[in-house]
Amino acid sequence: MQLPDVWTHRWPRFDGVTWYRLRWHEDGPIVPRGLYLRDLSLAGVISLNGVELARDAHLQEPLSRSWNLPRYFRLDEPLLRPGQNELLVRVSGLANFQPGLGAISLGPPDQLRAQYARDNLVRRSLQWVGIGITAMMAVLYGMLWLLRRSEVSYGWFCLFCLLWLPFSSNYVALSAWPFDSTDIYQRVNHMLMLASLGAFFMFALHFCERNAEWLRLLAGAPLAAFVLALAIAPDDALVNVRNATVLLGVAVYLAACVLIVHDAFTRRRAEALVLAVALALTVAAAIHDVLVFLQWLPGNNYYAALSSAATVIGISFALTWRLVRGLQLVENFNQELRQRVNEASERLAQTLRHQHDAELVQTRLTERLNLVRDLHDGLGMTLNSHISALQAHRGQQSPDALWALREVSDDLRLIIESSAFDDTDELAERIVPLRHRCTRVLEAAGIECHWQFERLAGCRMGARRGLDFLRVLQEALTNVLKHSGATQVDVRIAHSGSDLRLSVHDNGRGLDTDEAARGTGAGMGLASIRARAARLGGWVEIRSRAGSTVLELCCPATVESA
Repeated sequence: MQLPDVWTHRWPRFDGVTWYRLRWHEDGPIVPRGLYLRDLSLAGVISLNGVELARDAHLQEPLSRSWNLPRYFRLDEPLLRPGQNELLVRVSGLANFQPGLGAISLGPPDQLRAQYARDNLVRRSLQWVGIGITAMMAVLYGMLWLLRRSEVSYGWFCLFCLLWLPFSSNYVALSAWPFDSTDIYQRVNHMLMLASLGAFFMFALHFCERNAEWLRLLAGAPLAAFVLALAIAPDDALVNVRNATVLLGVAVYLAACVLIVHDAFTRRRAEALVLAVALALTVAAAIHDVLVFLQWLPGNNYYAALSSAATVIGISFALTWRLVRGLQLVENFNQELRQRVNEASERLAQTLRHQHDAELVQTRLTERLNLVRDLHDGLGMTLNSHISALQAHRGQQSPDALWALREVSDDLRLIIESSAFDDTDELAERIVPLRHRCTRVLEAAGIECHWQFERLAGCRMGARRGLDFLRVLQEALTNVLKHSGATQVDVRIAHSGSDLRLSVHDNGRGLDTDEAARGTGAGMGLASIRARAARLGGWVEIRSRAGSTVLELCCPATVESA
């Protein structure tokens, strides 16, 4: 026979003990040698020249599990003898679990120890690393799922890891604990494999956002049927059932991988592309392990548990990427929300300021109207009574006194009428009463008055600004009446672009513009005109010579077109 050996090729249904004997001859002086046994299945005892080198703990059911445990020994005197040496290996095995002895090497110690170190790294150390990574990811994403139940893919990934842990421990376990039978251990192990791959398929569905019920049934129904078959299958049929479960599990796993890869390349999501690359490694490992398990490939190396670390890392990366992207969306939303709140707060503050200003204006207008009513009811009645009395005794009283009272009465009426206007009244409507009174007074004094309005239809001004504008016009016409000696005056009011312009042009004697600019002499009333122009945000210009005087006011047209 040749090693490695599986004795079911000679005795298909043999469960029991087989002895393997290897003999070689040592010539000359004894030099140290290395002895390397790759594996034996399932348990055994190793002895050299009658001296026991190693013994597994359980040589009867439940047997120890040395199928994935490489062994190395350094041989020297007196254990190694000159002449003939004999190595005996007792193997206790079961026909359902590929019983036999793996390859044995005898040679230079350093060379075989290096080979042992490499195999031990791949077959045991890295397997433990993969188990540790899987356990860590199960805890991490299990906690994330508990804190955020809506992330269903986290829950299925955690369940996949939890079920995969005991299955992958099969690659490093040295006993069948906690079961008292190797058959029961293997049945449960394959059940866990099917359940974990079913959880992986569910993870793939949720990760790819596929909610089709028929896909769940397509994978879930055969998995459940084979779990039941593993539980009830007789011992002589266990091998066939177990082989079928491996093929089914690989088919479900490949189907899940196809879903993820298809989703990665159709939706072009970065996390899915990374996961697809990681799954490519595990798919290759899974196919290799199936071929070894079915003995279609020689050897006893399995990489599924080892490559599962790549799968777990790839899935964790994809889920973390998705989590980070969600956090970024939340941060961007919070930033945008904060910006909108600030903008809304600023708008609210402006609204409150405007409301406060409007309330102040309204309060002032209310007080002003109250004052106007008092003037109308008190001073107005007194003036009218005095005017009536003077008119009754016109021949006995000075006409200047009657004129002064009428002037005061007209001015009081202007104040009252201007205060009665609101912001919706047109400017032309405010000018009409003043135009009527001023024209009457000017014509009574022999001054011909011409009025010209341009584009004033629909123009509006606030009550305060309107009163200032009318005061400027009134003062300009009063100066014409009192000081100019004119026979004609032209009044022009025009709205042009963003400006409102007032022009008062008379043909009188003119005035000293320097004195008018300083506010002295006959031009004392011009100081009031300039002050009101400043409140209107505009300017006043006076151009005067003999026979022509022009007073021009220009202010911003804070008006609306109807």
